[in-house]
Amino acid sequence: MDLKQMEYFKTIVDTGSINQAAKLLHMSQPPLSMSMKKLEEELGTSLFTRGTKHVTLTDAGTIFYQRICRILELAENTAVEVSKAGLQKTFSLGLTPSTIPVVLNMLARFSDANPDVRFQIYDGSTFELQHLLDTKVIDAAFLRTPFASGDFKTIEIKKEPMVCAIPKTQDSSISSSKAVSMSLEQLSKYPISTYRRYQKLLNDTFTEQGLELNIFSICDDTRTSLLWAKNGKAVAVFPKSLSLEFSNELTVLPIKAKSLETSILFAYTSEAQRSNELLKDFLKYI
Repeated sequence: MDLKQMEYFKTIVDTGSINQAAKLLHMSQPPLSMSMKKLEEELGTSLFTRGTKHVTLTDAGTIFYQRICRILELAENTAVEVSKAGLQKTFSLGLTPSTIPVVLNMLARFSDANPDVRFQIYDGSTFELQHLLDTKVIDAAFLRTPFASGDFKTIEIKKEPMVCAIPKTQDSSISSSKAVSMSLEQLSKYPISTYRRYQKLLNDTFTEQGLELNIFSICDDTRTSLLWAKNGKAVAVFPKSLSLEFSNELTVLPIKAKSLETSILFAYTSEAQRSNELLKDFLKYI
């Protein structure tokens, strides 16, 4: 498999049609179809379900599409970096959505001191960014616990408690301005929406107190939980630093449970620390 085949495949998926992709690629349909057939034979699996007008990705095709988008992006970024070698430096960094409010000032200070540095920012979940670290697509990442650190070197940036958010319009004494915190017992009476990775932490904490956790929604982005809360469907539970985005529409209260806390960690590999001069410089700001 080569980059050209990946580009062909991505174009087919993006257009939804082999015929439309062929027009966009300025080639006839038979050679494009043959190229995809050879690709499927090489991978040993079907990537498309071919319809009369449109193609539909198989499960294998969906995974392949996600991977090649990263590969093609990396190839393009590499070409740009190489062509500008000596003119400017590029720092490839991963950020999870919940770490951005905490680390942006740090990045800004580093940028002020290093005006020749440009950034390649990769937004994703902690698990996605761990994979990009493993495969050396990025130099380092800001991740949030809980996660298995594995062979990564980590530095704790900030430890913060989990908080809960409920609509200010909700008819409840807890949502009044007089309330200063939420107990686990009070929280157990509400449907909860939270990020998927916090589910075990919440379950363990509630179980230790002999309480039952009422899960309404498990999400892959904490902001989704906040939207559920904004619409009065659930109480959102999330790290404190994310509360500013909806602070005017929600009542945000600390939860009285010491075990409900997460940490933001700066993660990188020993190899990158030895070989990457930008990473060495950036560590001075951590």
